Amino acid sequence: MHIALYRKYRPKTFSQVIGQKFVVEALKNQIASGKTGHAFIFTGTRGTGKTSCAKIFAKAVNCLHPINGEPCLECDVCKGIENESIYDVTEMDAASNNSVEDIRDVLNEVNYLPVMAKYRVYIIDEVHMLSPAAFNALLKTLEEPPAHVIFILATTEIHKVPATILSRCQRYDFTKLRIEDIADALLEIASVENINLTPGAAKLIASLSDGAMRDANSILDTCISTGDYITEETVANLVGISKEEDIFSFTDSLIAGDMGTSLQNLLTLTGRSVDMRRLCEELINHFSNLLIANLVGSTPQLLGVSSERFEKLKEQAKTCPQTFISFAINCFTTALDSITKGQNAKIALDIAVYTMCNTQQIPQMVPARPQNVQPVPQIQVASQPAPVRPQPVQPEPVVPQPVPTQSVTTQPEVQEEKTQPKTEVKPVQHTSDKPVEFSYWQDVIDLIADMDLPLYSLLKNSVAYLDDNKVYIKASDGFNDYIRSNKEVNGIIKRAIFNACGRPYNIGGFKNIAHKFRTEGHDSLQDIMALRDKGVQINFKD
Repeated sequence: MHIALYRKYRPKTFSQVIGQKFVVEALKNQIASGKTGHAFIFTGTRGTGKTSCAKIFAKAVNCLHPINGEPCLECDVCKGIENESIYDVTEMDAASNNSVEDIRDVLNEVNYLPVMAKYRVYIIDEVHMLSPAAFNALLKTLEEPPAHVIFILATTEIHKVPATILSRCQRYDFTKLRIEDIADALLEIASVENINLTPGAAKLIASLSDGAMRDANSILDTCISTGDYITEETVANLVGISKEEDIFSFTDSLIAGDMGTSLQNLLTLTGRSVDMRRLCEELINHFSNLLIANLVGSTPQLLGVSSERFEKLKEQAKTCPQTFISFAINCFTTALDSITKGQNAKIALDIAVYTMCNTQQIPQMVPARPQNVQPVPQIQVASQPAPVRPQPVQPEPVVPQPVPTQSVTTQPEVQEEKTQPKTEVKPVQHTSDKPVEFSYWQDVIDLIADMDLPLYSLLKNSVAYLDDNKVYIKASDGFNDYIRSNKEVNGIIKRAIFNACGRPYNIGGFKNIAHKFRTEGHDSLQDIMALRDKGVQINFKD
């Protein structure tokens, strides 16, 4: 029967533990000096060696012939603990045994002396899952245990462990493993297993494991099922991710504003069954790395990437303004949020790509406000002689409307004449309490007619209002039912709005602003009494 790699290559001595140098040294010194504590708590993310170190510690502290704090692995005690034939070492999973009765069963045994070992060692994994009553039952024994008992608590969520428990334990924090350390360990395992694992594939697996050796072994186990030769492409196809060069190629086309190539790259990734949500997360992470890569003092360790990838990031960051990087992160974060809420992933990413490729010259267009990476003020085309849609936002030219004198030059007059039929300036700078009619709505409906006929039939007689930079749609009850049952409708309407007016808007139902159209009634008697208070003579007749 095949044994999983993470079990087969679990460390048996402290020297085999990867990436936890300071924790290992501290534990070895305690055992070598004979001054071991009675309660320990190991905390850190999954797969970093907490439970493995707890078992090694249990062997080392009971070993008949320890070597500088290490278990010998040859004596009867070490062999008995390894094959679980000695019951003086007990491992308990608090995730499934978290009641007060489970803890009491353990506490009833602590007063008995160990049978074969020197110490009774209780390893409680995922200790944060214990109930409050179980923690209370454990507290007294943990504070003053018998001399022959050692407790080792392990947790991935240290913040859920009561402070009263933490104050009675020696705490050791296990850090995430470095990509280089995991990759080296994988190459060593592959050599023992007679598997040809390329260094690039090892680094890719290491980066996917998120600092957890157990996850890396599991991914390698999956890849081994395809054959004895494992490359980056093998890993990418099995795990459902994009390859490194695909990410760089995709972002190069986005930075260049090449919409056709960007959409083609996205289509290629979709055709290879790359998970769209994971791709979105990878792109957010990639642009975040670009933001940091070019900073003074940035290192591969800071980003958690290999040295080769770090150099590629630095080179690409030189071609990409920081304002665009921030804007790209914002676009993909919006897309990820839409995907999480149930929108079609392909549509969400299409909108993100379309938005970025249409605003890729933001840093040159708005030099006075480089920190503003929102799409609203950045989609300006006034400086171009013949834009496709000349109606996008123009905050500056419309201010001097009250003074149409000879001081107005020929160019502003032409721009004002072009933008007069559909004025988007008022909705953008709208500060009134009353919503205003959205002037582009008929254009939106016309675009939807080519995109979704059922949706067009529901919207063709509708109206829309703009309030607080959000479009509210007043349509039939059938539209409300349709949009609730069809999650893609939201994305279609937003994309049509963007195509019509050149900027993105969130949408909502008219019922959210209906109260703003109601007029408050007046109390006639109160009005009459107010006039009388001002000195007006009022004669009441029976």
